[in-house]
Amino acid sequence: MTLWQARRAVAAELRFPGIRFSPDGFVYDTIANSKKVKETVTVNMAMAPAVEYKCSYHFLALICALKQTYDAGSLPKNKMFNFLDGYRSETFAAGFNVLRAFARDPDAPLRTFTQRAAAWRALATKPPIPEEVRVKRMMAEDAFKSNKPDEALHYYEAGVQLYPTWPEGNFNAALIAGDLGYFDAAIEHMQAYLELVPDAADAQAARDKILIWQTKAKEK
Repeated sequence: MTLWQARRAVAAELRFPGIRFSPDGFVYDTIANSKKVKETVTVNMAMAPAVEYKCSYHFLALICALKQTYDAGSLPKNKMFNFLDGYRSETFAAGFNVLRAFARDPDAPLRTFTQRAAAWRALATKPPIPEEVRVKRMMAEDAFKSNKPDEALHYYEAGVQLYPTWPEGNFNAALIAGDLGYFDAAIEHMQAYLELVPDAADAQAARDKILIWQTKAKEK
């Protein structure tokens, strides 16, 4: 299952271990502060803030990874609570809103990546990236130079979501995600890069990176 298929599955069902969903939000039980007092938290997803870089591709990948682990029957009971306690519930809600919007949008560019990649490869002359994507690239490069890798990853991923057939964006996002330890996202981005330019001079190095990340992901 690819990340995008996992996103759709999570969003379509809108259910997760330890969370009780309603059409407008969700409720979950957690441990309050350090007093070990159980409390119930109610979140209205309609009031969730816009998704920023901390809730971009790698955050959604984590949600999907937890979901798949749960479905496989190997998610510890306290794993979900620890996850929720590590993030603001509003951020979690914002992430689910992205999942839900993705599930409801049949024209989301990344939903048809394989077909888009094949059409792009067949072009004799590759078109320049759109201006809005070029701006994302500049912002990513500036963030990286400022030693803000999370923010740089956000901008590269935002560009890729706008224009999936962007080899450079996928490649750079993969390297940054790998350095940050977001191995699932790094693998997904590098696989997209290889699908776009399978005969690139660095294709074998890219495949080796994937093998390294896959090993690290298993050891994590």
